[in-house]
Amino acid sequence: MPAAGTAGKKCFQLHILRSLIARIREVLSISLRVQRPGLPQGDPLTPALQAMAATAPGGKPVSPAGAEVARLIDPLRVRAAFLPTRGSGVAPWRRWIILGTSYRGEGQVRSATRIGLVAHELTHLLQRDLDDPQHWPSGSLRLFTSRRWLGDSTNYMEVLAYIVGSSVELDLLRSGGASASQPLLDRLATLSGGDAANAARYVVKSFSSNAIYRRNHRVEARWPQGRIPPGGWAYWLGQMGFGQVCLDHIRGQAALGSLQFVEPEEVERLLGGARQPG
Repeated sequence: MPAAGTAGKKCFQLHILRSLIARIREVLSISLRVQRPGLPQGDPLTPALQAMAATAPGGKPVSPAGAEVARLIDPLRVRAAFLPTRGSGVAPWRRWIILGTSYRGEGQVRSATRIGLVAHELTHLLQRDLDDPQHWPSGSLRLFTSRRWLGDSTNYMEVLAYIVGSSVELDLLRSGGASASQPLLDRLATLSGGDAANAARYVVKSFSSNAIYRRNHRVEARWPQGRIPPGGWAYWLGQMGFGQVCLDHIRGQAALGSLQFVEPEEVERLLGGARQPG
C-alpha cells in the first residue's frame, strides 16, 4: 500500500508539472506584431484579409462585406497581439486587435467562423476611428466612472460588428458549398432590423455570459437612447466607408432570416442572477 500510494503521489505531481509546463508554453507563445499597409505576406492579419478580399471567377467579391473590411483596413497600420484568449477576440482601442494564439498565421482562416470573427474585430477598429466618445469611443484612457476607463465600448458597436462578421461568415460558408446557417440569418435579420435597442438586447441575450456586454447593458440603461446613435446600422457602416453594394447585399441576406424580438424584461431576468462585473 505505501508503495502504491507513493506511485500515485508521483503520478499526480507529474501531472501538475506537465500542466505547469503547458501553461508556461502558452504564455510564452504571446506575440505582438504590426500589420502594414498593402497586405504584405507574413504580416499577422494578411491571411484573414486575403480570405475576405477573395473574388469569384467572374471577378466579383465572394463576400462584399469582407472585401470592404479588407479595403478599409489595407491602408492602415494595425497592431495585432496573439494572447491566450480561449478563442475570443477584442479590439480594446484604436488600431489594436487581440486574437487567440490559435489565430496566428493560417489558424485564422481555418473556418468561415474564424474569418468572420476577425472581420468583426476589425470593424471595431473602423468604429473607433470615428472617435465619438459617447457612441463610438476610441477605447483610450478617459476618467469616467460611468464607463470603463480603458477600452470603453458600447453594445451597439457590437451590433454592427456582428452584422459585418455574420455577413462575411454566411458568404464564405456558401462559397465553400455549405448551406446558409438559419441561426446566422436570423441573427442578421435581428441585428439589422429597425429596432436598434432590440438589436442591442439581442446581443446581450445571445452572449449572456460575456461580462463586457453585461456591464455595457447596465451602463447604457442610464444613458439617453442607451448610447445608440441616430441613423441606423446602414448609415453608420456607410460612415465607416462600407459601400452601397455591400449594404444592399447585407439587406438581402437579412431578408432570408426571421427577426427575433427580445423583451427588456427578458434581459433583466437573464442578468438578475448573474454577478454584475465591477
